[in-house]
Amino acid sequence: MASEPVYTLIMQIRRLFQRLKAVSEEILQGTGINPSQRAILEFLYQQQSHSVPQIAEYLSVTRQHVQVIVNDLVELELARCLENPAHKRSLLVEATPEGIAMFESIQQKEAEILRQFQQQLPEKDIRSALKLLESLDKLLSKFSEKNP
Repeated sequence: MASEPVYTLIMQIRRLFQRLKAVSEEILQGTGINPSQRAILEFLYQQQSHSVPQIAEYLSVTRQHVQVIVNDLVELELARCLENPAHKRSLLVEATPEGIAMFESIQQKEAEILRQFQQQLPEKDIRSALKLLESLDKLLSKFSEKNP
């Protein structure tokens, strides 16, 4: 079957995603947040304030999914909503100082694991894998309803 290598690649990506999620859950133990909340917190840490639709588009998930997570982060006082001068009904979301501190703490734990990866994986292989994953993402976006 001609598509077998691509299918095998996708299956490997799925397995890798599940492993990443499990490692993330271990790192996040005791923080009171889950991997989805961590992802939104990372976006807010890196990108400053954005609306829920903007976050959803960037992460290729639904606006409703992001809204639920943002509501949880606001309740935990790790994020806050602000008026959006560009849109009256779509508030801007930003990380609070507590959210920034939490993300930086999580990032320090993750950095040790990433250093180990860096030592064991040749940079040319990392760059090649990144290029392949970007190409696969671009191809898959053609089949997505949203086409982000």
